[in-house]
Amino acid sequence: MEKQPLSGSEQKIQEYASRIKGGESKDSILQGLPPSFIEGIEAVMNQSENTSESKTEQVEVAEPKKEPSVPPQYEGLDADTLDFIWTIPEYVDTEKTKQEKDRKRKVVDALRKKESVGIDMQAKKLGDEIKAEQIRMELGAGSEEVLLAKQQELASVQNNEREKDSLISGLINYVSQGRKQVVIDLYKNLFDNIDNPESRKKLASGLFQDVYNKYRIADYPTDPTEEQTWEDALKSTKVGVNNRKSEWMYRGIFPKNGEETVTRGSFNVKVTPELIDNLDNLIASGKIKANYKFGQPGTTASPTERHDSISIYFLEQPSEEALQELAVTIKPYVRGDNLLGKKIEDGFFMSEIGSIETEHIESFVEELKSKDSALAEAVKGYTSPQLGRGNSLKMSEAQYYAIKDVARAFGYEILYNKDTGFEIK
Repeated sequence: MEKQPLSGSEQKIQEYASRIKGGESKDSILQGLPPSFIEGIEAVMNQSENTSESKTEQVEVAEPKKEPSVPPQYEGLDADTLDFIWTIPEYVDTEKTKQEKDRKRKVVDALRKKESVGIDMQAKKLGDEIKAEQIRMELGAGSEEVLLAKQQELASVQNNEREKDSLISGLINYVSQGRKQVVIDLYKNLFDNIDNPESRKKLASGLFQDVYNKYRIADYPTDPTEEQTWEDALKSTKVGVNNRKSEWMYRGIFPKNGEETVTRGSFNVKVTPELIDNLDNLIASGKIKANYKFGQPGTTASPTERHDSISIYFLEQPSEEALQELAVTIKPYVRGDNLLGKKIEDGFFMSEIGSIETEHIESFVEELKSKDSALAEAVKGYTSPQLGRGNSLKMSEAQYYAIKDVARAFGYEILYNKDTGFEIK
């Protein structure tokens, strides 16, 4: 018997079914079609699935390849923001620096590849939806407004014009993780009005503080012995002790006769009586000429509240041997890194920039005014002293890195040299 040609509606049903089998979105194609069309398409699809099932063969499933892992503190960030935020310290061991940078590159590349696949899938889905909407318009069931919106969305995806690709937006996402909705909404409002000078200034100011907090503030498990450790340390006089400065205990050799700190370092360690005793021994034996500080339990300076639980100030440049002995001394107590500067060993970093001169900060603010007055005002406010503590601008090392990160997100590369001051690129 001669096969009868398909009617116009049957041809459309076959076309829709073929497109769904070809990978187009079923929901987007069926949306808005008459019930008779939907029933016909479902019937064709069911017939096709039954035929396919009868021919299915056993296929060996390949074990998925393990992807390089994103560090836990950076999970949820897009590739550009991860590349921006994740800074690899310069180790004394250059080979170790190279290994860490290679690891970062592999992680970022893997994330970019994953995002690229997601973008391609999103573009394909939007393309399918556009085709479906065009067909619905031919049938008198579509909407020109919906079609235009989907075409604009596709163009945005193809041009990579997504908000999350903005470094400022990515930085906001980074500091907003785990925060209350009111903070997230505030940042969104400031970002949406970033062209307004006051909003731009407030946005930069908020980011300065929150990036600083990411560098400095921690939440390590409470140590039930830390109060006793503090009290015992106050009684130990193997080296000089000074706890007159609020929330801090300083131990070691203190500067006199015009002496100044020549460099400093940070330890991310659990502060214990044994560690304090070992550090005191290094100083008392003359192997290092330095003093160190750690915070009082129950305050914001507490070792459980900061990554840099101990800061050490050298009155003489330490030798490589002394630095390595310090690294060995603290090793049993190391909690992690999350420190600033040049990495010596796990949990031990040395300062890269030293003290920042007030004159350099003032010159930096003035130069930045000519490029971005709102950002310059935010820097000035952030480095201004608290009421009653003088008028000089002050910038700690952690503040410098926070300003550097935020400025880079705003499009400015900031460098500092203790002899020549700031450079803005």
